[in-house]
Amino acid sequence: MIDLQWILHQMMSGVWRMMRASVVTRVFLGLGLGVLLLTAACSSSPSKSEIVVTVSPTTAYIPVSSSLQFAATVSGTANALVVWSAGGVAGGNATVGFISSNGFYRAPAAVPSPNQVTITVTSQFDGTKFASATATIVKPSSGALPVQVASGQADSNINVQPSQLTPTLSIYGAGTCSGSSCSTAATGAQVTPGGSATIYVVGSGLVPGTVYSISGPATDVAVTQPSGSQFSQTGNGTPSVTFDITVSAGAVPGPRNIMVSNPATGELSAFVGGLLIASPGQ
Repeated sequence: MIDLQWILHQMMSGVWRMMRASVVTRVFLGLGLGVLLLTAACSSSPSKSEIVVTVSPTTAYIPVSSSLQFAATVSGTANALVVWSAGGVAGGNATVGFISSNGFYRAPAAVPSPNQVTITVTSQFDGTKFASATATIVKPSSGALPVQVASGQADSNINVQPSQLTPTLSIYGAGTCSGSSCSTAATGAQVTPGGSATIYVVGSGLVPGTVYSISGPATDVAVTQPSGSQFSQTGNGTPSVTFDITVSAGAVPGPRNIMVSNPATGELSAFVGGLLIASPGQ
């Protein structure tokens, strides 16, 4: 006699085993797919812990009013953009010196206290990744002056001990004024075509009689030469000057140099890229 109950039991057990095996298979397939997706996600986004920032040189002795080019490298990310600061101030200031967006540092006109200034370069992608250098600001004890060594021979730069060094015409930083408030910026000043601005320059040798200009076609930027009270000083005694410019509506956007010359001494100084003629909306 056929045991229908036993046959039914065996059939149901077989179905249950197949269903259980199918569930386990789907679970393992799901876990495997999740691991693959997680691995792909992790590999596609850069790890901030891998970013390394370096600076060179790491130490330097810089005479007052002198300049030095610092260089930075960023590895571990495709974003190599950095932010420079001097003495903890982005772009620096007249007390600790100014540093541009490409690491060009100008020491202050006077030795600060303390006389060591920390130059820091920080990754824009990860603000916790940075490198630092120490700039020791010193007074010059001698200068390289042209000396005639013999009749008919060329001048040679020989270190001598002058009684007093002649101040050098130099631009430390530039920015703009808004009302009675003026400030410098690491990248200088920015104006759009057809606009106008009051340019603020800090440096040495900025005295009445110095002449100010902007590089490029003369018709692009009109400069009103400063006079009288427009020549002043910063809080720590660094010379400063303000002058007005008007940018023509047809000026081609792009960086320009802010230049100052002293006809009496023949000196010339420039803040390379100190004025950006920006496209509207930039």
